[in-house]
Amino acid sequence: PFRPGALYNDGGIVDSVELIVSPAVRVADLYVRPDPNTGTIHIQANVQNALPKNANGHFEFTVAPAASGETLNAAALNYDLPPGDTLIESKLQINNPRLWNLNEPYLYRVTARVWTEGSNSFDEHSTRCGFRDFRFENGCFQLNGRRIFLKSSHTATHYPIGLHWPHDADLARRELLDMKVMGFNSIRFFCSVPARYQLELCDEIGFMIYEESFAGWFLQDSPKMGERFDREIREMIKRDRNHPCVVMWGLLNENPDGPVFRHAAGMLPLVRSLDDTRVVMLNSGRFDGVADIGSLSNPGSTVWEDVISDQHPYKRVPHTAAIIRELRTASGGENPVFISEYGIGSSLDLSKMTRQYEQLGAEKLEDAQWYRERLDRFMVDWKRWNLADTFASPEDYFTRCLARMGQQRLLGLNAIRSNPNVVAYSMTGTTDCGDAGEGVITLFRDLKPGTVDCVFDGWYPLRWCLFVEPVNVYRKTPVRLEAVLANEDMLLPGEYPVRLQVVGPNTVRAFEKTITITIPPPDNMPQPSFAIPVFSEDVVIDGPAGRYRFLAAFEKGGAAAGGDVEFYVADPAEMPVVETEVVLWGEDSELAKWLADHGIHVRAFSPDRSSSREVILTSSSPAAPGGAEAFKNLACRIAQGSTVIFLSPMVFANGEQPAAWVPLANKGTLENLPSWLYHKDEWAKKHPIFDGFDTPSATQPKGLPAGGLMDYTFYREIIPDVAWTGQDSPTEVVAGAINTSIDYSAGLFVSVNTLGAGRFILNTLHIRENLSRNPVADRLLLNMLQYAGRDANKPLADLPLDFDAQIKAMGYQ
Repeated sequence: PFRPGALYNDGGIVDSVELIVSPAVRVADLYVRPDPNTGTIHIQANVQNALPKNANGHFEFTVAPAASGETLNAAALNYDLPPGDTLIESKLQINNPRLWNLNEPYLYRVTARVWTEGSNSFDEHSTRCGFRDFRFENGCFQLNGRRIFLKSSHTATHYPIGLHWPHDADLARRELLDMKVMGFNSIRFFCSVPARYQLELCDEIGFMIYEESFAGWFLQDSPKMGERFDREIREMIKRDRNHPCVVMWGLLNENPDGPVFRHAAGMLPLVRSLDDTRVVMLNSGRFDGVADIGSLSNPGSTVWEDVISDQHPYKRVPHTAAIIRELRTASGGENPVFISEYGIGSSLDLSKMTRQYEQLGAEKLEDAQWYRERLDRFMVDWKRWNLADTFASPEDYFTRCLARMGQQRLLGLNAIRSNPNVVAYSMTGTTDCGDAGEGVITLFRDLKPGTVDCVFDGWYPLRWCLFVEPVNVYRKTPVRLEAVLANEDMLLPGEYPVRLQVVGPNTVRAFEKTITITIPPPDNMPQPSFAIPVFSEDVVIDGPAGRYRFLAAFEKGGAAAGGDVEFYVADPAEMPVVETEVVLWGEDSELAKWLADHGIHVRAFSPDRSSSREVILTSSSPAAPGGAEAFKNLACRIAQGSTVIFLSPMVFANGEQPAAWVPLANKGTLENLPSWLYHKDEWAKKHPIFDGFDTPSATQPKGLPAGGLMDYTFYREIIPDVAWTGQDSPTEVVAGAINTSIDYSAGLFVSVNTLGAGRFILNTLHIRENLSRNPVADRLLLNMLQYAGRDANKPLADLPLDFDAQIKAMGYQ
């Protein structure tokens, strides 16, 4: 069934088919194995004799450069061919063969010709090949004896309109060229074999392929499972084994232990009978948990070798300091790590995709209608939340959502490439396959704004990986500055001077230091890691509030990318001043202390009716037991003109009902929006809760960044996973999130609702848990209190005439 996050459950023919007219004796299959150590090309030709009798076959094998065609060597032999299939073996020698490399993918063409006595026709079959050796050795992948950091991404044969086959063949080529330009050196064809012309292109441009069959994921056990699995693997290998770009066969993806996994683990004899020249990967991510079976088999090996830790460390988005630290320190125990899946995706541009289907006259197709229906749902939220006051148009909104992805990809690359344990990384993913926003390019193979630049930067072979923690601090507070050099053997041995700086607003230099790093000779063993820590120090930042940058640069001898990461400094003296008394509803001594420390007069909530309007602040527990009675009392205060800030949604829970005590008739619910690879996009309006008051001054300074998407560096600890959904439109929409990355969902983080003469603020932002630790949390609460205190001096109002009916509708009887 068609659903987001999945490919199509279909079968049949998914590549082109040719009808070939040939002589009765023909070359049905040609398999060549170039040996880079000897220059020998081993040849196996399967010859079919369709005659009812033996035939005297004459064979000629030639080899030539694929680009020019002059014959370099030839071999001839005669063979008596019985009816049916005969395997003919031969070999050709190349003196000083040129290797197939990423930067110079040299190709040869081997041609086999057969004819029979008395026939006036012949049959000819040719294939391209290359001399190369790819294996895992000495703790890393090696191509032709040189270690490389594997820079991969996974893709699937999923296209708009044509499903498994592109309506425009250029789509399948374009994605590979784009990935090569971005700095990738490999593509993992994820549980779907590529088209043959894609492999031909990769042969030509020097792009490595990790190939899996359609049986690699979600194959279920059945009486025919083994037969089906073996057939898929056999036909994949036989079709593609001459391509030098194919360096790894993959058998499974994320399979648990069970009959399918055990069958795959026992398939090495079959694989090696078909091809003994490639790495074989067992089960990407190793969800099977079987510790006594290794993850890969090297060329020529008939056993699973326990030499690498194959991991899928997907993380919550936005990445906090703890998550970045996890990626930087991910370990495989005694083995190096291959992160074969991980990434941070983007939304789907529902508006553009809908128009692209229409432009191609394909708007009635099932997938086109699916995108159209989600765009319609988005437009309902766009209008009811009046997002036109924050974004110029729906198209502008989606462009901004896609554009933010590049920096998130760079964040992940920065963390992974600084990890000395990681020797290979396959990014999720190449395209938005499965109708979900996991790709660095879209389903229509369009480039997502800014992504090429960011990924090119992240994959650069010599790169600074810089870190500052925390990313939001008060002035005169220490931050930890760290610099790691990701070096793919780009620097000559020697010493290199490096300049480190912290630069703030108006180019204020808060820190500057020159250090020297030393690169040892390449023959030193063991070889250094691809990630070299060069600096780590706590530095006190004493400068004006604003955005700061930690910079690194070689002063001589090295041309590195990266070298720039930002963080923010706040000045306590510039925090808003709250002059209104705050009434604290619920037991929270830490919150009471925080209020007092900020010069705010605070008192505990009293069930007795107040004689004036109040600013009431709730934490996570009610002020008194009794549930309905306590909230009924609070609702009366609101209706008479008080303002209540519900700092945490947990206060509304009653057993398994998370929204039981919300003072609304239509209470809605709390929904976890996607917050990992597929994630929501968070936005905040220019509202007093974010912007402070209209005119900045000494006591009312300029507000927090708002009026668009919430910046993941600035707000990363504050952004929640949970949002209010299903409620009627509030009086004021302040902040929320929309998920178009996988299916569609949306909700609000902060909203203002009216009840009688008063108001209440619903909030799910992580403010309470970050008070005193994060200036953004402090500022948000101070802004809320300022905003809530605007009407504090007004007299109490009478309860609305229909208040009893409202209370009844809220369930507070």
